[in-house]
Amino acid sequence: MPFDDLYEHLKPSLVSHSRQLRLQTLRLLILAGSASPCIAEFMQKALQAEEVSIDVQGARERVLRISRLPVAVKEGDEVTAGICARWLIGMSISYLKVNLKPLWAPAVAALATLANRFGDIVWTLLFSELQAASSASAEAPPVWLKERTEEEDDVWETERSWRDPNAHKVRISITRWLCHDAASRAMVKSQLTGDRFDVSMYEQQLLSALEACSSLAEKHNRDLVPHFLSLVDLDAPSKLHRPKLSAWLKLFSKFANPNALRSTDTLRALYVKYLSHPDRALQRLVLSCLFTYKSPRLAPHEDTLRTLLDDTKWRDELVLLDFTKFDQEERAEFVDTVIRLLFGMMIDRRGKRGGADRRAAILSTLAGCSDEELALLVDLMLEPFHGGRPVHEGGFTMVPVPEDVSTKQQAGFLTLLGDVLKQLGSRLVGCWPTLLETLLDLTGGAQTKISAQKADDIEEEAEAEDDEEVEVLDSAKALRNIRQLGLKRLAGFFRCAVVFDFSPYMREAFRTFISPRLHLLDQENTQSPSSLLDLFHAWSQRLEYAVYLTQYDDNTLPKVYDCLVATNVKPVVISKVFDIVEQLQSLSGADDNIHEHVFKPHVSHLLTNLSTLVSRSKGNVDAMTDVLGRRQITILSELAPYLSDSSQATMLIDLFAPLLRKPHKTLPEKIKVDMTRILCNLFPLIPDLADANSVAFTKAYRLLAQLFQTLRSRQARLALVSAFQVIAKIQPSIQTLSDLMASLNAYSTKRLEEPDFDRRMAAFAELNDHLHKSLVHHDWLPIIYNMLSFIQDPAELAIRSSAATSLKHFVDLVADEHDPYEETFLKILLPGIKNGLRSKAELVRSELLIVLSHAVVRCTSILSLQEMRVLLAGGDEEANFFNNVHHIQIHRRTRAVRRLAEFAEQGHLKSSTLADWFVPLIGNYIVSTDSLDHHLVNEAILTMGHMAKQLNWSAYYALVQRYLKLAKQKDASERVYVRTIVAILDAFHFPMEEAVPREVAVFAPEENVDEEEGEQEEAQPEPQPTHDLAKLARIQDAVNGRLLPSLISYLEKRDETEDSLRIPVATGIIQIAKHLPQDLREAQISRLLTVLSQVLKSKSQETRDLARETLCRIARVLGPDYLSLMIREMRGALLRGPHLHVLAYSVHALLVHLTSGDHVSTFHTLDSCVADVAAVSSEVIFGESGKDVQAEGFKTKMREVRGSSSRGVDSFALVAKYITPTKISALLHPIRNVMSETETLKIMQQIEELLKRIAGGLNSNAHLVPSELLVLCHTLINQNAKFLKEAPKHQPRGKGKRKDDALVQTKRQVTMDQDHYANNSFRFVAFGLDLFNTAHRRGRFDFKDPVIISRLEPMVAVIGNTLYSSHMQVVSPGLRAAAAIVKCPVKSIDKSLPVFIRQIIDVIKQAGSTEPEAVQTAFKALATILRDHPSAQVKEKDLVYLLELLGPDLEEPGRQAAVFTMLRAIIARRFVVPEIYDIMDKVAEIMVTNQSPSVQELCRGALLQFLLDYPQGKGRLRNQMTFLVKNLSYVYESGKLSVMELLSAMIAKFETSLVQEYADLLFLGLVMVIANDDSAKCREVATELIKGLLARMEVKQRNVVVSHVHTWAVQHSQAQLTRVSAQMYSLIVDFLKTDAVPYIPSICADMNAVLRRCADALEDAAAGEDDDEDSDLSQQWHTPYHSLLALSRVLREQPELATGGDNVDWPAVTTLLLFPHAWVRTASSRLLGTLFASMPAAPPPDDESLLSGETLEEISAKLSIQLRSDNLDDNLSIQIVKNLFYVGKCFALLEYHPDTKAADEADDDSDGEDDQEDTAVEKSRHPLSRLFSKLSYQARSSLIRRRSKARISPNWSLQPASILKWFAAMISHLDATLVERFLVHILNPVYRIVEDDTIRDPQMDDLKGLAVELQDLLQLKVGTTKFSTVYSSLRQKILDVQRDRKAVRAIQTATNPVAAAQRKLVRNVAKKESRKRKSETFL
Repeated sequence: MPFDDLYEHLKPSLVSHSRQLRLQTLRLLILAGSASPCIAEFMQKALQAEEVSIDVQGARERVLRISRLPVAVKEGDEVTAGICARWLIGMSISYLKVNLKPLWAPAVAALATLANRFGDIVWTLLFSELQAASSASAEAPPVWLKERTEEEDDVWETERSWRDPNAHKVRISITRWLCHDAASRAMVKSQLTGDRFDVSMYEQQLLSALEACSSLAEKHNRDLVPHFLSLVDLDAPSKLHRPKLSAWLKLFSKFANPNALRSTDTLRALYVKYLSHPDRALQRLVLSCLFTYKSPRLAPHEDTLRTLLDDTKWRDELVLLDFTKFDQEERAEFVDTVIRLLFGMMIDRRGKRGGADRRAAILSTLAGCSDEELALLVDLMLEPFHGGRPVHEGGFTMVPVPEDVSTKQQAGFLTLLGDVLKQLGSRLVGCWPTLLETLLDLTGGAQTKISAQKADDIEEEAEAEDDEEVEVLDSAKALRNIRQLGLKRLAGFFRCAVVFDFSPYMREAFRTFISPRLHLLDQENTQSPSSLLDLFHAWSQRLEYAVYLTQYDDNTLPKVYDCLVATNVKPVVISKVFDIVEQLQSLSGADDNIHEHVFKPHVSHLLTNLSTLVSRSKGNVDAMTDVLGRRQITILSELAPYLSDSSQATMLIDLFAPLLRKPHKTLPEKIKVDMTRILCNLFPLIPDLADANSVAFTKAYRLLAQLFQTLRSRQARLALVSAFQVIAKIQPSIQTLSDLMASLNAYSTKRLEEPDFDRRMAAFAELNDHLHKSLVHHDWLPIIYNMLSFIQDPAELAIRSSAATSLKHFVDLVADEHDPYEETFLKILLPGIKNGLRSKAELVRSELLIVLSHAVVRCTSILSLQEMRVLLAGGDEEANFFNNVHHIQIHRRTRAVRRLAEFAEQGHLKSSTLADWFVPLIGNYIVSTDSLDHHLVNEAILTMGHMAKQLNWSAYYALVQRYLKLAKQKDASERVYVRTIVAILDAFHFPMEEAVPREVAVFAPEENVDEEEGEQEEAQPEPQPTHDLAKLARIQDAVNGRLLPSLISYLEKRDETEDSLRIPVATGIIQIAKHLPQDLREAQISRLLTVLSQVLKSKSQETRDLARETLCRIARVLGPDYLSLMIREMRGALLRGPHLHVLAYSVHALLVHLTSGDHVSTFHTLDSCVADVAAVSSEVIFGESGKDVQAEGFKTKMREVRGSSSRGVDSFALVAKYITPTKISALLHPIRNVMSETETLKIMQQIEELLKRIAGGLNSNAHLVPSELLVLCHTLINQNAKFLKEAPKHQPRGKGKRKDDALVQTKRQVTMDQDHYANNSFRFVAFGLDLFNTAHRRGRFDFKDPVIISRLEPMVAVIGNTLYSSHMQVVSPGLRAAAAIVKCPVKSIDKSLPVFIRQIIDVIKQAGSTEPEAVQTAFKALATILRDHPSAQVKEKDLVYLLELLGPDLEEPGRQAAVFTMLRAIIARRFVVPEIYDIMDKVAEIMVTNQSPSVQELCRGALLQFLLDYPQGKGRLRNQMTFLVKNLSYVYESGKLSVMELLSAMIAKFETSLVQEYADLLFLGLVMVIANDDSAKCREVATELIKGLLARMEVKQRNVVVSHVHTWAVQHSQAQLTRVSAQMYSLIVDFLKTDAVPYIPSICADMNAVLRRCADALEDAAAGEDDDEDSDLSQQWHTPYHSLLALSRVLREQPELATGGDNVDWPAVTTLLLFPHAWVRTASSRLLGTLFASMPAAPPPDDESLLSGETLEEISAKLSIQLRSDNLDDNLSIQIVKNLFYVGKCFALLEYHPDTKAADEADDDSDGEDDQEDTAVEKSRHPLSRLFSKLSYQARSSLIRRRSKARISPNWSLQPASILKWFAAMISHLDATLVERFLVHILNPVYRIVEDDTIRDPQMDDLKGLAVELQDLLQLKVGTTKFSTVYSSLRQKILDVQRDRKAVRAIQTATNPVAAAQRKLVRNVAKKESRKRKSETFL
């Protein structure tokens, strides 16, 4: 066949997608041959390219060969070139069919290259292929090939997953075998190439090729554009495949001149439509196509439009997009384009929440468009629904939704509509009709289809196939979604803030989709509110739409109400219905039409449902306390007036009654208020309430009465009073009681939440004075509940005290009449008091305790109260528990709490009484010590422990759990709670030591065992052993299963910051654990010790300290048997590093605790832990850890590391004190090992110190008797103890044996083991000597015991030998031992004595000076020998040598003790040598000049002994006395005192004649000291010396002394002499007492003259009003002070002188009351006090007598001025109060005329000063009234002064405190009728002090306590009624003044802001200064 013919037939195969077909075709054509060599060459290259494999590996080579093919087409031969080009084009097109992407681009490039030369050929082939690809979906395989590909299995199977694969294969094989076509099948199989052809992708690649040669495509646009338009449906352009459409748009975007295209307008319109496409990439292509038109209105905004389509920048561009800046010309096209682009972006559902955020951002931007432009948005939204609708004359009618609109499109439209309404709803009102119609069409259509589907499902349920059923379910779900969205959008229309007439649409809406669903509304709204209910809610929000709820379907609102009672309805649905009801209530109040036609017709139905809803709660409090319950009650309270059914009212009352009795924490008071208001409307509906004996009336009456106790707020109490008044109208018998309730609960009409005190106090007065006598039993019920409420008001004292008085009246009725009052008392009042005692307000508890105390006193027939009679202390008010437990004085509270503990310990109070009354009461004091006195808290904790010992198990366990729960709250009181837990656990008193068989527990009843215990307290039945064992088993189970695990779990919570709080619980755990049986006890104790040992690893110092302290307590509780276990547990936990130091520190703390105090008798032997303690202690002293601490530069913050070494030494000493002799070797063994290992000086010093401490411990050891001690000392000194001898070295065996067979030395230095013990052993000798010395010093040796003497005999020689030792460490204790042994009555000592003396002197001479310690010791030893052995002789030359040696060291501080000891020994032996006198002169000088008291004492002792024993010449003695008197004026105080100490001894020990001889000299010298010395101590000692001197004087000498003093007293010009005379007179009278009587007249005369001069000077200074004179006068206070003091002592000796004659110048004394110095004031006040004490109170006479009225008024005035002094102190204030009390008593005896109204009508704000009142009026007032007024004003002024000043004297509180004390004294003295006249004066400052909360000074607490005590005293004196009336009136008056001032300040702030700003600035400056002052205080 010719090549050309063959080529024509094979041409389609060349462009085939099959590689095999193309390859075989090329081979066939090459075999056929070609006439043209060019074609043959080209075909050969094409074959080579085709032979390359089509895969990733061959892709590159194939691409290379494809790129070379266009070059192979030669130039010149056009025919051949055309054939080759056609061939190449076909091959390139065929590559576009291959599914290998790397080949597509080279093929397209090749086509583009060929198109430049062969454009027509390329276009023809490409366009034809494009048309074929567009029309055909794929190349169909031959029929024969298709038929042979697969055989089907003829067996049909319903479920393919159940198919048997093996059977299937067998059937297929058999079928193939039966066909007999195996050959043909093999042939067909060989034809299958496996190549896949994707037509769609091929078409896109063809378009890409055209895009590469876009000019060729644009040239043939007349063919291309029609073809494209034929593919696109202009009505629905989006139906074209998106990738294909993108490829076409890419091609069109390359066209240069789109205006010249065919159908260019159609294309442009198509582009505009595609702008709103949701695909962002497609929008970009369309925008590019539009920009090819180069529109002048879009081109400038190209960047903006493209940025809007950028996924990352579109939000920023939206923010910058401003539609107002565009011109009107370009706006139309640009805005149209933007809206379409943004609409496409909106309907794109990519992103979070389906693009909701993106839609919101876009719609907020579109808000800048005009309403007309926004119409385009609506058109785009409605575009899928084909726009227009048919118009119906009858109004709006539903039309079906077009069939081509899918449910997905409908849902998308509704979703977008929701966002559009939310953002632009009010802007699109013009488009609302269209949108509403479409919305209603969609919603109605969905409802119609759903209804139809339900009908079809019912008819064809059995015929539906599975797949069809799934499709129906999906369709139904989509339709329900559309319906739901439609209703939501409709509700959205109604919620828009636009007035629109929806009525044309409502009838059709009800007909189609509202009314058909109403019958299921309550069923569909059980889980959550449906869209339909949400629509009804939207209607209820607007007055215009609310009528729709009843206008079109009257069942709408009832069905909404039915949702309330639907089955299993959820709270959210009820809340939605409540919203509708509340809104309808609001609208009905505003519009009558709504009320009459919408709300009122269905109220009864609503009430029925609400009642049903309430009844369903069945008293469930949670249903009433949540938000819905509150709203429900509120709605019901507003609907209550519509109730008319009595049964319904009764039902509601029965439901509300238990709820109203719930506490406020369970049911809030606001709900109770609404319920109470409902009751007001329910009571008239119940006819039974008219009968006072009916059950209904009793229940209602008791309910309302009980509510008076619980309801607190104004609204609640007013509502309750209203309810009580309603029931009183029905039952008139309680009308009087109702009026009383109204008055008791009256509130002010002027101010909110303020009681009407006038009405209330009047009601209380009427009740307490008269009405309580006429009340019957049932009338007391609401009164008691009211009083229980009022008494718990901590703010109103008057109301609280009045309520307590009312309760006391009821208690009196109970005590007098018993029944029926006793039942009310036991069931109501007593539980009310019991609950009130749990109040946090102390004032409330105090009032309740007063009532309880009264009940205990009066109600003798009530057994539960009679237990408490012991707390009354037999009527002693000072010891009464009830009066003192809340006393203002903390110490009285503490004593009361302590008494309660004592009574509980004695068993006077039962468990139930303690648990119910006193445990909660005392628990109020168990709080943080920051808020309460720590002594009281400690006492409360101890008392709680004592009470816990008396509690039954249930009460005890509940108490532990309560405080454990409080401790877990981790507040400021946690530490106190833990201490309380420990105290309670320490009181564990339930025996559990014996194990109880588990089977015994079955005999115990199921009830609480402890309840039975409580019952058995009163009557003990016969013993029941089995039952007791069962109870014991129950307690053991509770302890093991609940109590101990909870305590240990609390302890084990590891927290560094809180461990220190929890650790003490371990002590309590041990207290319980030790009661457990033995098998359980060991495990619990071991576990606890392990936990505490691990706690010692804590980094917190506080935690470790507390853990140690707890371990100490545990060890004390467990006893010595567990001590070794504790130390082993600690060693096991603390193994390395710093933990070793903590271990040593802790072990020491444990030993110290156990061996001190009362524990010594228990832990008297510590043999069990010697080895452990020695190992632990030696490690921190000598071990590696100890060496680390001693290293230079070592620093640490751990206290244990710093102090472990010293604690280790102390541990050795402690153990040595409490071990038996057999364990001493074990204690010393670690020390001997250390001696063997080293001779390091530092370690040896440590060993010496350690041995000294051990010696001290052994000497205190009770187990080491003196005889055994001497044996031990002898053994140690002789060094013959077994453990001290050198131990044999143990050679290591086995693997540890060192091999010594090496030929060379393997190490440079070979460490050889060396034993250093031989060089260190002398230290044990010193140790033995120290033992002996310490034992002798402590007097342990009984010299009457022959055994001791026999043991001491050999010690003489042993000790003598130590004096010859070469080690000074042995010589020094040897010298001390020698000094000790010579004191012992040993026979051999006389022989050894000369040897001792000789060797001691040799030791001294060998040293050559006194500096060495051995010489000091030698001096002391020699002094002891000389002192104790008269027979001991020292040679004179040795004595002179010793004196010469001692002389230079007299002033050396380090050697003075030994030197003076030796000197006194020499003086005692009276060795007379000339050198001794020279030394004593030097000693006298040292006595004065040395500053050391101990040295001065040594000098005085030596000098006194020298003066007494040695011969003194007369001249020498006078020189000594002159020397001493002269040194009385020594410069330094210490020298003068030393001299006076010696003079004192000399005056006492010298002969009387010597003392009298030098008396004048000494007296003058001492007087000069008193007169001139600046040291108060010297003057005091001189005074005592003068007294001693006077005692040794004769009468003549005394007369001379007194004459000297008188001479000084009359020298008025010399003030100093006058002062000294006054001091001497005072001293003489004080010392001589009765012997001074002869001198008293002259003394009084002299002192009166001095006082008169001082008084005249004071008056002159006061008249001159010169501050300088006052200052000078205040400096001269000594003279008047000592003069007054002298007169005071005179009157003390002879009190009768005070009132007789002119012995005392009392006017001068009165004048000195205002002396500038406080001491003078105090002395004058005391002197006046002496006068007042000697004279009984009497009415002051009018004459000028000593105590006339004028004089007393002057005294009272000056005493009042004294109170205002800044120098007031405690002593002066007390004396002023005493003096004023006497003046007050005198004034009280004056007749009080009724017409003097100064006290009764006194103005509270009067200043009380004489200069501010009219003189006549003032004089007419009673003097006592004036005194009360003055002092009351001063007390108030002091408070005001303190508030106004930032800094004030600390003693400012003394003035008001003194005044309050005077008030208290006067109240106690005066009659009640007279006290009532001064109530206002007294209460005015008291109220201000008690209520003050601005002063933060610590003195304020004491002042408030004093004021409260005075308040109680005053109330007791005048009675509660009178007190409460005045107190309430005064309080109200003060509050009114404060409010008026506040209002004035507010007005001034508004009218004069400048002044207000200035005041604020001043306050800020004051605050700043205050903060600065506080900072300075802290710094």
